[in-house]
Amino acid sequence: MGKTFHDDLRLELSLTAGGATFTIPGGRIKHLSVQLASHGFTAAVTFWTSLEKQDAPLFAAFQKPDLIQVRVAIATEDPELPSPPAPIVLTGLVRNRRLVAEVHGTFQDTQRVFRRYTFEFADAAQVLWRQHRPVELHTNTSMKDLLEAHKASLQLALDWTELKRKQPMICLGLGADEPGVSFYDYVCWYVDSHQGVFSYDNQKNEYLFADGKPSSGQAAPLGPLRVHRTRVLLPSPIRHAARVLNAVAQAPTTTPLEQPQAVQGTYHDVVVRTPLANRADERQKLEKTRLKLRQRQLQVAFKRYPPVDVFPGALLRLEGALWPKSLTGRDDDMRVVEMDFEAHAEGAGPNDNQQDLLAGYMIRWSVLLESASEAAVPLPAYRVPRYPIHVEGLVHSPGGEPEDRRYLIVEDEKTSLTDYRLTVPLWNKTVSVPAEPIHMPGQFFFPPYKNTRVLVALHHERAELLRFIDWKEGVRTPQSGQGDQLLLGESKSSQTALTHDFQEDKPVWRMLRTSGGDTQVIRMGEGNLFIQVKESQASAAPTPTYDVSPQVEAAKGDLSASVGDSLGQTSAAFQGAMAASRAKMQGAQAAAKAAMKAARAEVGAKVAAAKSGMQGASSKLSQSSGQLAAASESAKASLRKLR
Repeated sequence: MGKTFHDDLRLELSLTAGGATFTIPGGRIKHLSVQLASHGFTAAVTFWTSLEKQDAPLFAAFQKPDLIQVRVAIATEDPELPSPPAPIVLTGLVRNRRLVAEVHGTFQDTQRVFRRYTFEFADAAQVLWRQHRPVELHTNTSMKDLLEAHKASLQLALDWTELKRKQPMICLGLGADEPGVSFYDYVCWYVDSHQGVFSYDNQKNEYLFADGKPSSGQAAPLGPLRVHRTRVLLPSPIRHAARVLNAVAQAPTTTPLEQPQAVQGTYHDVVVRTPLANRADERQKLEKTRLKLRQRQLQVAFKRYPPVDVFPGALLRLEGALWPKSLTGRDDDMRVVEMDFEAHAEGAGPNDNQQDLLAGYMIRWSVLLESASEAAVPLPAYRVPRYPIHVEGLVHSPGGEPEDRRYLIVEDEKTSLTDYRLTVPLWNKTVSVPAEPIHMPGQFFFPPYKNTRVLVALHHERAELLRFIDWKEGVRTPQSGQGDQLLLGESKSSQTALTHDFQEDKPVWRMLRTSGGDTQVIRMGEGNLFIQVKESQASAAPTPTYDVSPQVEAAKGDLSASVGDSLGQTSAAFQGAMAASRAKMQGAQAAAKAAMKAARAEVGAKVAAAKSGMQGASSKLSQSSGQLAAASESAKASLRKLR
């Protein structure tokens, strides 16, 4: 990690549990370790208490299972720093806690003890979201709405365009089954899959979701006097290209995505199946973004308290004549990615510095830097959510009676794709599934009827009808006849039934058409053919009705799909324009920095040449002065001889 050095620290520690806040003087803190990254932190703190009565409320709170919030601030009072950096602030929730009691005597036959507390804590997202595993279905919503609904006590800044896009459905499948994927894993997976930014601002205790990394702010100059060493870390080069394979049968495509460091014949293949060219193009853009090469990183270890801000997200520049001219990253704007800090109190006993706010510590401190133009986003290791999840649904078709056998097919005017509607009773949500023959060949057209019980596969942003679970009412035949039946039509009073069964071990085929009181029967049995047409006078002819509910619902579906698609295209176009603008800005910034660096080098060369010329002139002047002095001495000697 780096060299251990001595420095005086002003540490602040407060614990909040059960509505009560406990402030611990900095001198009591005997150990503090922090691993702070751009996406969050983990930390541990140990401190002593010596007065049992004063410590009693904290001791009582420690024993309860209440949620404990920890706030730590790290600062210094170094007279050599006229303008010290801002305190490093960490606010998190306790994960684990330990307590050790050390007896130091007795009073009135009662043992007196020192108590040593240890708290392991982390940022709130890691503590809460890693234990959060919801299984939910949301429709006509956005990821922004979803994150707002699951943020608990977290502060979120949702500035990412992708989060605002309305989506027909979003499924969270994070239940208690293996492999144990949490909501934290889900968030990291979503950000990584859509090439966004997920970062944590420890100073504000706020999480940022954005299209790109923040680029505002002035880089603070960092000289080498308080730096122990620097180390250049080279990223592993990507040796593969990529191919996006669209497996749709009508127009299959294979699109290669090259990158300069790829070894010929080495690929990462991605398979999609979509008839929509724009969706295939979006996937190609995503995979091309993943092929960008990472830039070099710089690890800096300190030997004194750093004079500038070094928490993740802070910008600094290795600047000054004392840095080696060939140092990687010199005079470039760098961004802090990680910070590793550990401090052990020099007075480690329970009585040392009990009431002091400032104390001496042995410290190890290092940071990891990346170029300010680096676009790659560091994320923690995560488990990939497992999709699909399987639930039961009912085919949705508005209009008519609940027992009617109607069907509804909704066609998208822009894509000409057709969908069924399915209601998922568990969440009372309606989703769309592709209107396909499913398990039947294409020459059969049997769309699923209203309220048919089906098994539905819920993926993250789409649903799929897998199979049918139950028979409709009146379709099953008695087992004694070993029959088969096909029932067509809207209801019992308007249908056609085709039945084949066995009567007295002889096959019998029958077709029965029913329309109100009008019935027709064709029956073929052993040695006979029976045909009957019958109209019952007791049954009045039904009054024709025209239910336009299916058409209305279809129009609503078309409108919703059209609006959603338009918003998606607009969002994609905006995001593409923003990405292009950011790329141009980053290119311009890089070009400007390169030009400035070249200008500095040119000016430095000219200054060096001027200094060399001045030194030469000075040398000649010194030589001439020496010759003049010698001539003067010679003249003086000649004058003395004349006397």
